[in-house]
Amino acid sequence: MTVGEALKQLRLHAGLTQEQMAAGIVSESFYSKVERDIHDIDTKVLMDILTVHRFNVIEFFGKIWNQPTPKNPDFDLVAQISDAQNKKDLGKLNEITAKIQNGGDKIPLYVQIKLGSAYAWITHSNQHASPQFKRHIKSIMLDKNWTQSSYNYLSQAVIFLDIDDAYYLVNSAFRSYEKNPKYDTFTIQFVANIAVNFLNCCYHKNAKKEYVDRAVNFLRNSLPKDGAIGISSVLGTYYEALFNNDKEMAKMVIKVLDKSGYLSLIQDTLDPQTLNSKYKES
Repeated sequence: MTVGEALKQLRLHAGLTQEQMAAGIVSESFYSKVERDIHDIDTKVLMDILTVHRFNVIEFFGKIWNQPTPKNPDFDLVAQISDAQNKKDLGKLNEITAKIQNGGDKIPLYVQIKLGSAYAWITHSNQHASPQFKRHIKSIMLDKNWTQSSYNYLSQAVIFLDIDDAYYLVNSAFRSYEKNPKYDTFTIQFVANIAVNFLNCCYHKNAKKEYVDRAVNFLRNSLPKDGAIGISSVLGTYYEALFNNDKEMAKMVIKVLDKSGYLSLIQDTLDPQTLNSKYKES
């Protein structure tokens, strides 16, 4: 994907015109030619455009970098990191890290961030995030003008935050959506992901029950009944059952997820011995 194609995709998802996207930083005419790959765009100008609309810069460059072409030697590496994260395979992630370190080459920033994120979600720890990085996350999320991109960013970055800071931003995102709800698939999925990922953090960090109740109620009452986020609602019910110590409900949801092939989504909340002895009974 080219810079122009990635910009156009972001603009259309955000519902902006080319004039609005240019934001007075460049002329509409110049911006139009950038989208059509007629003109190159200076890096600083590009960053200014992304920043003024609060688009996720890392995600944007990921659209360009993460292409399976000879020009992007890191594509396979990023794919391996994602696979290890999805499978909660810490051993595999350690192997990838060792391979990178033994290579001796400087690790691109986006690969570093991807690697740090994978470690955070597998270990349920933000120890890999420096205080400066945590402050950076909070600083770029504190703007009340929530967008589709910022919802998506928070859903992934919430793991790096201390639970009270995470709740402050999550609740801000929920309130923004409730005040100005959007019903396109991307937005509702991103906001639902915020709730589910935050609930997972609440479980592993022994959060206050009021934090859990806020996320569950948001999933249940503030979002539309849409099949695209049905699994998120089910997961909300599961985490609610865990915090209420409702073992029967938790067992019921586990069986449904197992039968449907989605058990990996909650694997990190299950004791393997308990899973085999109780929840897999016919």
